[in-house]
Amino acid sequence: MNRVLIADDHDIVRFGLTMLIQETFPGCTPDEAWNAESVMAMMKKNEYPLLLLDLVMPDTDPNALLHHIRHFHSDTRVLILSMNDESLYGARFIQLGAQGYIKKDAPKDEIKKAIHTVLAGKKYVSQELGEVLVQDSLDGKKGNPFERLSAREFQVAMHLVQGYSQKQISEMLQVQYGTVNTLKQRLFEKLNIEHHKDLNELSLIYGL
Repeated sequence: MNRVLIADDHDIVRFGLTMLIQETFPGCTPDEAWNAESVMAMMKKNEYPLLLLDLVMPDTDPNALLHHIRHFHSDTRVLILSMNDESLYGARFIQLGAQGYIKKDAPKDEIKKAIHTVLAGKKYVSQELGEVLVQDSLDGKKGNPFERLSAREFQVAMHLVQGYSQKQISEMLQVQYGTVNTLKQRLFEKLNIEHHKDLNELSLIYGL
């Protein structure tokens, strides 16, 4: 492997992955990108057998970026490195065409294993994500976690994503403030998230 593209908006992460690539593939040239625009610009200039891709970068729609790569750079293998929950995000991006998904805080040897697996033309998923995919398949579940929500919970979720406060939502839906708060707590539990920013990220990932 002569070149690899590392896409992450944190300098320290790109530095660490550069060291790992150079250790794993002596003589390989790691290039760097930090958002969708820089990824596409680098891929227009060079051919990359491997892209190490973070999901959450400024000015980046990961769905659109992966779609672009799949259609215009189909020979590039994509390994997602992210801190996001594998059970929510990993399945989505495997379905969208990524060849692997691994957490950023995985041991170095595990990241190396993921890279070798993807470059060998195979899919890489952790044991945890593999179990989720198998169980979802057996249960006939779809990959979109928002489908777990009731109609009312989904309505509240979309209003929160649009930036409305709980008070504004209670007025729009003509329900008590406490009802909105309960619906919010329920949808957060079903989506396995804790913060508003997690909801925003998840809505972006699933194209809502």
